[in-house]
Amino acid sequence: MSNIARKYYCRICDYTSGQKTHIDYHRGTDRHAAKCVELAERIKKDRTLYYKYVTELDIVEDDDKTVIELRKEIIDKLSSIYTSESKLEEYQQEYQQEYQTEVPIYLNHELTQFTLGKTEQTLNSIIERYLINSISPNSHIIQIIITNKSLGETTQWQVRTKNRMNQYENIDVDILSSDGKSEYHNIHKFISKITMAKTKAELPNILIVCFHKKRIEDILTLFKMFCGPTMMIQNAKLKFHLSFDEVDANMGLCSIFLATYKKYMKLLIAIEFITASPYEKFWKMLHDNDIFKLLNPHNSGKKNKQYLDENSYEDYLNNYFQIKDHVHLICNLVTGNPLEYIEYVFENMCPIFENDIDGTQKKIREIPYINMNDGVRKIIFSPAHLYREKRGVGSHEEVVQFYNQKGFTVFLSNGTFKGFIEPTGERTTLEDFNHYNNVSGELRDTMRKWAEMYPTTNIAITGYWTIERGITFQTDGFNFTHAIISDYHAILLNKLIQLIGRTTGNKLYIQHRCNIICPQHIIDTVNTLVNKTIELRTENPANYNSTDFSDKNSSIPVKLTFVDDAHREKCFAAINCKRGYKQHLHSLLKEGYQSGKIILEDRNNIHVFTQDSKDKTGATKLFDDIHKSISNVKVYTLSDTSPQSRRFAQFNSAFNTYKPTSQTGGVGEYSIDMAKDKYEHNGFINEVNIAWITFRHEQ
Repeated sequence: MSNIARKYYCRICDYTSGQKTHIDYHRGTDRHAAKCVELAERIKKDRTLYYKYVTELDIVEDDDKTVIELRKEIIDKLSSIYTSESKLEEYQQEYQQEYQTEVPIYLNHELTQFTLGKTEQTLNSIIERYLINSISPNSHIIQIIITNKSLGETTQWQVRTKNRMNQYENIDVDILSSDGKSEYHNIHKFISKITMAKTKAELPNILIVCFHKKRIEDILTLFKMFCGPTMMIQNAKLKFHLSFDEVDANMGLCSIFLATYKKYMKLLIAIEFITASPYEKFWKMLHDNDIFKLLNPHNSGKKNKQYLDENSYEDYLNNYFQIKDHVHLICNLVTGNPLEYIEYVFENMCPIFENDIDGTQKKIREIPYINMNDGVRKIIFSPAHLYREKRGVGSHEEVVQFYNQKGFTVFLSNGTFKGFIEPTGERTTLEDFNHYNNVSGELRDTMRKWAEMYPTTNIAITGYWTIERGITFQTDGFNFTHAIISDYHAILLNKLIQLIGRTTGNKLYIQHRCNIICPQHIIDTVNTLVNKTIELRTENPANYNSTDFSDKNSSIPVKLTFVDDAHREKCFAAINCKRGYKQHLHSLLKEGYQSGKIILEDRNNIHVFTQDSKDKTGATKLFDDIHKSISNVKVYTLSDTSPQSRRFAQFNSAFNTYKPTSQTGGVGEYSIDMAKDKYEHNGFINEVNIAWITFRHEQ
């Protein structure tokens, strides 16, 4: 019997273990399942790769085996190879060359303060990676969380992370911060912790840093230190996973990182962006860095399996208190001064309308926006202007003064003060309040304690940037009675979604409906974006792109490939400009698609060209269940006198970069651009078998 040490190795994930039970556990993880789906697609498209594996793995291509069965056999064998140490090194080197050409970049996108929140989802994934990595002797993962540039959010991350990790042995959470209480004030001390470790168990696991320029530089310094091709610490290769929280609030710094990180790709297992508001400017920043799609961490390749537990997205959604679940008191006052809006709300009545028989709205009564005489304690979320002290704009201090004069305690949060301000002018910092009252934990724990101590006192919460996102106020025992959101807060869409999102959350903790006071257009905009997120998350695509988050009705061009020349000729022959030719062409395209003579590549996720593009099995071929008619047909021939006016290159570029293109036509219609002869212009070629479908969707 041979004494050569042998190990189990997954060539798909670069995972190694000395025990079969560990490799079997790995094969059951969502990460492995997702990688298998990716590999299956590669094998399907790359016949050279397919035959390479057939030869290496001694796959027998029997006549009774289907192509799908052969692919599955390849994946099964690659998932668990029992091999020697020397062969293992060859496999690992091959993996680095073959699979790690790009670092996977994910978008953790969820509704604000969702039932299973983005923070909790991130921590669940961190734990899963830790557990898998803990049984691997060959590598060690340091997971870095980059929090939003806010002390409150950083503290919240620290508390939640440490609370979750306390139950696991040999997992520690380190904080790199300029805060005097932080153990690590510079990256070099943290690097020393790594290099001084005597065992793998002493290596750090999780590092939390704040999202500012110095910390981005620190992360790159860390990478430089350990970027050697064979750098080993305690016989384990160091790897890093990065999670950027609220990335759309820190796009400049994120862009600096993305311009640099590719030097260290071999060190990174993945990058994760976390945000509820990945809108236009965020995607422009990505496009500027040649990133056009982001992977969906919820798409594991398993049907209806989005989370690590057994609950479905619908289960969590049903327990989520949405914006639409609150009371909406519409105040359409137009002003760029939040204080003017607040004053108007306190001084005026809210008209209540109902629809008449003919559909017109009729005012039936008026009620106070805020009834100060109903005996109910008021808890008002009331964001101010960006400025802290400037007079005449609705600054933080102006809003504090307004509420104090009405007898309210104010919780003010900004870069210079966080704490409670009484009508007498007395100020108690958040830190002092927590110290005097033995409160530890998050801000919501502080607010709950304050509400217990002062059960009849009215309170307003104000500030701007540091209350805009990431912070949870509402909890059992502390629910907003009102939220006042003005036109000023709607200037930037991502900030609006985050601000008004402070009113949402788990129904377990939100026990009372909040009166949201804002202009009608804000409710309409927010509801549209929330519905779009729900539709997108329900669809659960493999990746996200900018079109998924656009408020425009344009779509990504659909690439049509003729794989049957005779059918292509038949389609061109139908374009004779006689009456009814468009419907005839539509029928031929439908017939070609259903018979496999035409292939469609649709990169739209929600507003797809044809509904069966969502059917991953390819079992249905319903070409025209959405778009039933052609609005426009454009054909290029060699006799064309203005080839520069053709949009083939534009369509091809938009397809490759997942961007929409403008198009005319009504709902249910589409345009098609075809080349009867080979199109060549300014170095771009559109072959005769490639056509482009463009369409608009209903907003």
